[in-house]
Order: sequence, then structure tokens, then C-alpha cells
Amino acid sequence: MVAPANAACRREDYPEFPYPDTDYQEDNRGQFHFSARGGWINDVNAPLYYRGVYHLYFQHNPHGLAWGTMHWGHATSEDLVHWTQQPVALQPGVHPGDLFSGGGVVDTANVSRLRHGEHDPILVYSGTNGVTVFYSLDGGYTFEAYDEGRPVVVPAGTSRDPMVFRNEPAGAWGMVVWSDEGGNGVNFYTSRNLLDWTFASRYQADWLFECPNLVAMPLDGDPSAIRWMLHAASGEYVVGDFDGATFTSDWASPKRINQGPAAFDGSYYAGLTFANMPDNRVVSMAWQPGNRGSVWTGNLTFPVELRLTSFDDGPRVVATPVREIEKLRVSRRTWPEGVLDEREAARLLADVRADTYEIDAEFDVSGFPESRFGFRLRTGGPGSGYEVRYDTTSQTLDGVPLSPVDGRVRIRLLVDRGQLEVFGNDGELYRSLNVDFGGMAGDGIELVVDGRVRLHSLAVHELGSIWRGEQCP
Repeated sequence: MVAPANAACRREDYPEFPYPDTDYQEDNRGQFHFSARGGWINDVNAPLYYRGVYHLYFQHNPHGLAWGTMHWGHATSEDLVHWTQQPVALQPGVHPGDLFSGGGVVDTANVSRLRHGEHDPILVYSGTNGVTVFYSLDGGYTFEAYDEGRPVVVPAGTSRDPMVFRNEPAGAWGMVVWSDEGGNGVNFYTSRNLLDWTFASRYQADWLFECPNLVAMPLDGDPSAIRWMLHAASGEYVVGDFDGATFTSDWASPKRINQGPAAFDGSYYAGLTFANMPDNRVVSMAWQPGNRGSVWTGNLTFPVELRLTSFDDGPRVVATPVREIEKLRVSRRTWPEGVLDEREAARLLADVRADTYEIDAEFDVSGFPESRFGFRLRTGGPGSGYEVRYDTTSQTLDGVPLSPVDGRVRIRLLVDRGQLEVFGNDGELYRSLNVDFGGMAGDGIELVVDGRVRLHSLAVHELGSIWRGEQCP
């Protein structure tokens, strides 16, 4: 079932709070970063795929521009990049309990025995100080509370943010829930039917606060070498093993998926991975706080594919934009390789103008030990532009450590109206930022070089809007 494109607008279907008319052109409104038609959004909830449609749920206050009265907003896409907002999926007064963050699954084997009709049950999990289950029998558009909303598990202490995952080796389902019992940590539960849950173990760590996610990932793409990655709302993670009941890791401290500021007022928080993906990719989206307009607050990061890759110091998570970004490319310009100094670099992009775009560049730093190079964005307006540079002396990109690979550094930038995402060396570095590009007002791009460096390749792709002119009638 695919709901009509304007379903979130029709007053007869959605009388409590029809969304305001918008052309998605307000200042700072991302053109390829999802934001709600109106109101506040924060954490990503229960992203999943079902029968040709990607479902994206999210924490949502449709009544105002600040956090409060949490609902589960809902948007759908057929290609993972163009989104259509749907009516609210979970609503206070209609659905019981605190409708806070949580995860979801598609019950393709009907182990829950909830199926009645043509659709597999879709189950989502929410609630504070007790986990409540809601299920959909129409493909993820409307939900009913299971067992009148009675909690299926109640962890000790304060708890929230249940996430459910499939453990194929054990032929069972698992649930991870954050609680503060004895300090930050998560409880693990197991189930055969997605409804009756048994406590299995607890994993404790000071850094493990809110919105946990446990993901099975093949190391270096090898399906026979599965490791498990556990991360928190901050994007901090450890890699380890999960035996069906207990998670273990020998890491002394966590790494981070994203190097942007991880906080409620930062630019990366509470990411989750899509369930039931048709091609087994691990795809993640997160809340990107801080941006706002006249009728909306907050947006989500562009979806990225996460991969577990071996490095000299062990396995690490790398992130790259999903390949569906190619659907947004409306033009492409490239430049040949060559050695550049300050003057030659300045001339290279002098005639380039763009609003929303992707830059993909690779530099050879061999023989250039004291150079700084990168891009100045949104030039030509009253502001001086925003710079992203690599420093060969400190081996940092935008201030974050990044060593050359075989003497080369790859920089990939996604530049939206109020959002900037930086990728270094095929996702070894992943950094989401909020940038007030509107205050700079220019549409120029400059390649900047201090010293000399060899440009190996450079492409600039202009990116179109994900909104397709969607407006309320």
C-alpha cells in the first residue's frame, strides 16, 4: 500500500493538525536533507523497508517548533532519497504510553501470529520505563497497540529507546533497551515471536547513553565474518561479538561513527539503521539538530551506507552516501589532473555557480609535505564563505585526523542550504555539520591551496531537490 502523495495534507483524513502549505524553500531548508513539512522533529525511529517502500518514522511535535507532545511522524520513499510525508503514525490519546524513540521490524514469517490479510505485520517498539508494542497490518501506515499497550518488558531504573534486531545464527529476535540501572547501559532480551521477551544480559558503559543500536556487519564484506557493532545516540560505538544472549567487546574505549558535534543542539544524534533491507546494506540516518525555519525545526542526515572495514588498528565503521544520490544529480563538471598552486587553484572553479551540490575530489600529497588545500563554499556573497581544508602537516581534514592512503586524500562534500556533510577517504571520516549558508548568500565555489598539491581528480555534481514540488492543496 502506497498512500497518496498529499495524504498528510488532506483535512478530511487528518483533521487535528493538517500541515501548513510549503514549497520547501524557506531559508536553511535542506533540499536533499529530510525535514518535516511543519513542526519539530528529532530522533529517527524504526526505519524499515517493505514491499518497495522505505518507511521513515521520527520523533515529532506537529503542534510547535520545540520538543513536546511526542508523536511518531512518518515519511515514505521509493528510492531512499525522495520523501513524501504521511499522516502521523503514532499519536498521543490514540496510542497509549510515552511515544518516545524506538525501533521496528517486518515480521515476514508471521511469528507474531498477528497477520490478518495480505500484509506482513510491521511491529514497532516505544515507551519509557516499559516497552510497548504497536503493530500495523496495512503496510506501515496505521498502528494498533498490542495487548492494550501493556509493557512487554520493564527494565529496572529509568529506561527508554527499545530497538529490535534479527539474530540469524540463533534463529531468534533480540531487543536492546537503554536504562540507567547502576549507570548507563543496555539490557538485552530474546524472543521467538516478537511479543514475549526474556531477559538475557546487561552491557554497561559510561558512554552508552540513549538510543542504542546493535547491528550485525560483515567484516570487509565477507558474510562468513560477521561482527556486531553496538552504538549509542552519540554515534560512539564498539565492535564485538554477540552469542544470542550476551554482547562482549575487548575495546577499551569507543570510536565514533560521525565526527560532528553529538548533542541535542549539535549536528548528529540518535541514528538508526534500516530493517529488512532488500540488498542487506546497512543504511543509517540520524537527527541533525540546529536548523530551523518559520514552520519547521530540525532535519535528518542524508542516508549513508555503513561498512565494517579492517584497518591497521582493527575494524572500523566507515560511511558513504547511499548510491541513490546519483538520482539527484542534474549536472556534472570535471577537471583534469595537474599540480596546482594558489593562483592556478583559484582560477579552476572561477566560473562555477551552484546552490546544492556534491564535490568529489582526490589529491596526491606525495612530495607536498607542507600544503593546505580544500574548498571554500558559498563565496561571492556578503560572507567570506565556509572552508573545508586538509592540512598535510597535521594530517587533518576539517580539524579531524585523517592519514593519506597510498599518498592520496579523497574529499567528498554534500553541500545543502543549511547542512554540510564531509567524507574523507571513502568514509573513514564522516562529519555532519549545520552551517548558516543563508548568511553567506553566495553561490560560488573556490578551490584553495596554500603551497602546492597535485589534483588527481575533481567532479562537481549539482543536486536537485528531493521534494518534487510537493505542496498541500
